[in-house]
Amino acid sequence: MSAYPHAVAQGWHPIAAVKQLGANPLARSLMGTPVVVFKGAGGPAVLVDRCPHRNMALSRGAVHSGEIECPYHGWRFASDGRCTLTPGASEPARFGAQTLPVAVRAGLVWTTLAKSPNTEPFLPPPLTTEGLDTFMWPVKPSRARLIDAVENLLDPAHPHFLHAGIVRAKNLRKPVDVTVRVHPTFAEAIYIENAKASALMPRMLEGLRVASIGRFFPPSTGQVAFEGKDGLKLAITVFFTPESENVVRPFAHFATPKGVAPAFVKEALLRAFHIPVLAQDREALRKQTDDIENFGAPKYALGPLDFLFPAINALAAGETPEPSERTARVEL
Repeated sequence: MSAYPHAVAQGWHPIAAVKQLGANPLARSLMGTPVVVFKGAGGPAVLVDRCPHRNMALSRGAVHSGEIECPYHGWRFASDGRCTLTPGASEPARFGAQTLPVAVRAGLVWTTLAKSPNTEPFLPPPLTTEGLDTFMWPVKPSRARLIDAVENLLDPAHPHFLHAGIVRAKNLRKPVDVTVRVHPTFAEAIYIENAKASALMPRMLEGLRVASIGRFFPPSTGQVAFEGKDGLKLAITVFFTPESENVVRPFAHFATPKGVAPAFVKEALLRAFHIPVLAQDREALRKQTDDIENFGAPKYALGPLDFLFPAINALAAGETPEPSERTARVEL
């Protein structure tokens, strides 16, 4: 039985950005399986990171003309896993490396461990929306459980404490009406704020915030979006890839409307603001994971602001929840 929720175990996951592929292969891990990503002759290729000859990690080798070379005996493998060269022999060995499916979407290399995967990864808007300034940020892995990392992104309660003064003001809260909608294929919480943000980052980037939105798309994609009176101000979509039970590699996509500021200026500002936020989240998730291990297993209490937590778990498990909607009032 898989240690991962069904939709996660059967889903597509990004493992590298295309721009990260160069002269050397990249070692990655997906749900405990070591994989290697390299720039093949026809595009990105993904193999299980094990030479069939003597079980050496292929990621320790090199890429030659779109083929990956094992560092132990020099066997070379094409993108389809075929052995194309066995040094010292007139014919290549008949044993090939194990391949994994590959899809390239939104500048990312995706793969899956599923035997019968969906035809392609799902990209939510605004990744499929034209006319926006966008950039992809491959974030270094964090010590975190997958669902905890997703929920951290979508949690409305912790920024007042963990990111006080940067994302939310700790001691300045406003009444906010919340609508929580659960759909068969995603869930969202819409917070109607209609106020100018009080913390540093949103004041500089947004001005008047009409609404903030948190969304979850299975198998493991979280999205936060902020809207002003004229529509979208900022959307951050994060694909969380489970490298192992306690390590997650995020890929964050940022989208903003085109405007007066050049795209590169907005990217520099967003990166600068999010560096301390990411560091704070990484440390909190690390401590959370350590404590869960110390107690042997997670044990969660459901709080009144945990709007999306049940839906995240249900959708990640491959369930198809009945459509529902509810409202609440909180202070954020």
